[in-house]
Amino acid sequence: MNKDKTSPLAIVGIGCALPEDINFAALKQHGTLSPSQFTHPFGWSVASEPLIGGQVNTDDFDYKKFSIPPLFRKAVSRETRMAMLAAEEALSQLTLDESLRDHCDQLCATHMASDSAYRNATKVTALRTLAEQLGNLDNAQARIDEYKQTLASTFGATSHDRVGEMASTIPARIAHFAHTRGKCQTLDGGDLGGLRLLQAAQDNFRYQDSLLAVLTSIQCFHHQPQSEVLHQQGISIQQPWLEGAISLVVCPVALAQQQNWPILMELSTFVTSDSEQLQAGYFAGASQVFYQLLEMYLNGQTDCSGAAALGQNWQIFAARQHNFVAASDDQVAITDYRPITALGNDKDRFWQTLADGQDVLRPQSAQQLNAQAFVRETPQKLSTYIDKAMSFDSHSPLDVALSKPMMPSKKTRLDVSQLQLLKGAESLTLGEFKRPAVILACNLALSADRQLGAGALWAQLPKASRYLPQPDMPEINRWSWYGATGLGGAKLLAQQLGLPHADCIAVEAACASSMAALHNAVRGLQSGRYDGIVVGGIETATLERDLVLCGAQMMLSTTRIRPFAKGADGFTPGDGGGLFVLQAKSETSHAIAHIDAISGSCDSRSMTAPDPQGQALAMYKTLQLASVNPEQVQYLETHGTGTTLGDQAELESLCAAYSREHDQPLYLGSGKYNFGHCFAGAGAISLAKMLAALEQCCMPPTPILGELNDALPFDSIPAQVPQTALPWPALSNRQRIGAINAFGTGGINYHLTLLHSHSQESV
Repeated sequence: MNKDKTSPLAIVGIGCALPEDINFAALKQHGTLSPSQFTHPFGWSVASEPLIGGQVNTDDFDYKKFSIPPLFRKAVSRETRMAMLAAEEALSQLTLDESLRDHCDQLCATHMASDSAYRNATKVTALRTLAEQLGNLDNAQARIDEYKQTLASTFGATSHDRVGEMASTIPARIAHFAHTRGKCQTLDGGDLGGLRLLQAAQDNFRYQDSLLAVLTSIQCFHHQPQSEVLHQQGISIQQPWLEGAISLVVCPVALAQQQNWPILMELSTFVTSDSEQLQAGYFAGASQVFYQLLEMYLNGQTDCSGAAALGQNWQIFAARQHNFVAASDDQVAITDYRPITALGNDKDRFWQTLADGQDVLRPQSAQQLNAQAFVRETPQKLSTYIDKAMSFDSHSPLDVALSKPMMPSKKTRLDVSQLQLLKGAESLTLGEFKRPAVILACNLALSADRQLGAGALWAQLPKASRYLPQPDMPEINRWSWYGATGLGGAKLLAQQLGLPHADCIAVEAACASSMAALHNAVRGLQSGRYDGIVVGGIETATLERDLVLCGAQMMLSTTRIRPFAKGADGFTPGDGGGLFVLQAKSETSHAIAHIDAISGSCDSRSMTAPDPQGQALAMYKTLQLASVNPEQVQYLETHGTGTTLGDQAELESLCAAYSREHDQPLYLGSGKYNFGHCFAGAGAISLAKMLAALEQCCMPPTPILGELNDALPFDSIPAQVPQTALPWPALSNRQRIGAINAFGTGGINYHLTLLHSHSQESV
């Protein structure tokens, strides 16, 4: 049984969006919550039994109140609408001053994909199917493009489609509405999601970069295949299934007392164990724990417990004593890593590609991209204007060769990104961990789940010029859940590494996902909750779906990604990420490098336009926790997407946080030049690059194709972009010091400082 070693939490605000339009005000008025009263049919059957429970109606959602333009309304998921309603009610009970807003985190928990993701998958799958049916007919492209217009009228098609389906935009939207600028992320902990949120908040409050948090759990049930996947994991259909969004505003007890906020509940200890516990008489997915906390509050209980069908049993105890234990070991050691790219997971090839300034850009195969369906020179709806990317050789799970053969009944149901991750883990070296965790940064809605959703929506497709047969999908079995969910990927990784009892969590923070997962790992080690953590980050960002959705945003380069170059016109997507083994510094004698500090922010001009001040805030918060000062940082791996707006914002933020008086420049690089933009895996590529550079005592180049963009304020820092590999000299204290930026949609920003203390002289 693992107990946390941190201070109690005060719950100072609660909000709900529950079935039958029940919110927290209504619950307090009635004084009771009876989940068993929700017995409405969902409209589909599972295992020949009609599924019953309670669903949340958001048809009357006030988009204008939450500053969502009419054009984008079809792209906004039900999960987002429910979360906004719950968070608004929770925050309405408080007044936040500006100093708190910079340190108010927004953390969400979901499980499985949203209706927006299912709609996008349906559109893309239908177009590929139509192209296959039309074959090489002379007018095939014209008929496909005509059908794109019809699909857009039925399901919607805007530049906001990708934003609307991302789980991480839920907390980002809450932050924008509430004008809070703390760290943002969404996690998947299955029906332990609420517990993972409470643990994350408690760990975060050990440091002054987090003072307050809005924790929101959201669960929707959209269609029969999704429910069948959950049923195959052991979820009973004899009990009601409950949708719901529940927001808790939490902070340390001392802050609540200082602000004179009423403390609704005080909680001290969050425990997971394998002991037998009573299970609730309903299933509420990611909102399971928070539903039971509501019952605990309304019934005047001091403790609550439950058994998670998708995880371990759990217990929550009200505060009995303040058992705060000061952090004894701030720095975290990285003891092993593996990059995962189109080159495989060979560290030597990875480094050589970086050192030589090479890349893995290649044409997409017909299996990866149906050009007739999607590739158009002129940007248009549901199309892409590129046919090259930095992709894996294949996007078929069957083509990933593992050292240990895997049953086809399992392998065909997994996501190719998961299999690439398992392949990378084959050579990873772990320590002897007593309290392990596996934290995986990934897209929380994987291809298998999306394709099941497309099958469920197939009957709603508008009529096409040819019959559209529903694509074949493997029959749902117990492995389907693993291949469909972010949490399933984390559990697969734990099994591969021989850590069957590890706490498993998946994290999404848009393109900053890997850094968000690293942040959680660092805080978990610093709190003593864990003694060893494997962090992974990966995404296949070159799928047809992603090329189409990013094409709609006009974010893709027409040629190739060119960070810091004049005329840079966007990024090139890539497949990949990396794996890392982390331990507390005091618990290992071997380390490649140490994470000195990490923090984040959420602030942007819009859901897609970055804000230099918001990015700089993440750097300021990190540097306030760091043992080094900005002038000591020698090399900084930028987010470096190669978009004109993105490069400008990033350089402006670096001017604010990293300008220096001495002549020694800050060297900048971007691994996206070499391996593309891997979305959730991008930060993992950046960290793997930094570790490789520290091992080699060498700063790799980021070639400028054409001319350096002289509109970027390099001289104001001053900063340089190496064009050949340069020696990385040690400072007077024999250290080498680096930093990493990671930014994402919605203004989700993370920043990290890294130390290398090897004694060898510079090369």
